[in-house]
Amino acid sequence: MDVAGTIAYLPLTAMILGAIAGLLAGRFLTGRWLWALPILLCLAALVLIVRLAAIPEAEAESAFGPFVWLTGGIFPALFTVVMGTLGGRALRGRAQRP
Repeated sequence: MDVAGTIAYLPLTAMILGAIAGLLAGRFLTGRWLWALPILLCLAALVLIVRLAAIPEAEAESAFGPFVWLTGGIFPALFTVVMGTLGGRALRGRAQRP
């Protein structure tokens, strides 16, 4: 896949997978386990941010990969996981009502 395809499809794929994962986590996980998915995504984002900060100015071309994964993969997935988790919790609450 070329660069344009990666930039176009990576955020869409990350959002769809993040929403599905968030809905499943919100529906079936409770308590502290509900925070597992957002925390893992935040840790992955932190690792990519540190990698970006460690790249010297002379090698700016090597920052493209981590930047694309951070802005096109991790951030959309994180945002949709949070929204999907809220939706999953609402579904769980509705299913538990008589």
